[in-house]
Amino acid sequence: MRTPNKSAPAIVQVCVDVPSIEEALAVAEMAARAGVDWFEAGTPLILFSGIRVIKPFASALPGRTVFADIKIVDGARKYVVAAAAQGAHIVTVCGVASDASIREAVAGAREAGIRVCVDLFATPDPVKRAREAVDMGADLVYLHYGGDQRAANPDGDRTLELIPLVRQVVDVPLGVVTFDTSRGVAAVEAGADIVLIGHPYVTGPNAEEMLTDYVRQVRSAVRA
Repeated sequence: MRTPNKSAPAIVQVCVDVPSIEEALAVAEMAARAGVDWFEAGTPLILFSGIRVIKPFASALPGRTVFADIKIVDGARKYVVAAAAQGAHIVTVCGVASDASIREAVAGAREAGIRVCVDLFATPDPVKRAREAVDMGADLVYLHYGGDQRAANPDGDRTLELIPLVRQVVDVPLGVVTFDTSRGVAAVEAGADIVLIGHPYVTGPNAEEMLTDYVRQVRSAVRA
């Protein structure tokens, strides 16, 4: 999955960050109507409900890409293989994990026939770690400024300025976690191949309207 197609619209990934399968299926149904491309079984869903929750989530989305945001840091191979058995197509391992764990995640993905995404969240040098992750076999890399980080330092998000720097050193699809429509558009314009969106675009009375507009705007954005 190398050499991203810059002429194609960006992929929109919805982060289904809810604790129960009932909520997750409702969000996924809404997101499908809104036109998203990839469906993420979010970390809250997997942690609160267990890895087996991926199976009913994936079964409800035939023909769709299912992304399991497990955020693996150790024991990587067994979790990747287990997620694949439940229907996941892509699984995350944390960039702050050891090289050994990233290599084991990649080995598990090759064994199971799925892909590994390295989430660069909290890595001291995201550009350097992105290059290392791809050299170790990562199929995708994601830039991610976390919720706790945003709460502690709302102005500390350097994601947009990191996009072109990471883009220069990797030849795999680059995803970016965004928190509103304007940053989703800016991420695509900076060179992101995949943009991710979650709350408040997945729950609440205006979620479908907001998510539909997000999809429309980021798909219209032109990548650098």
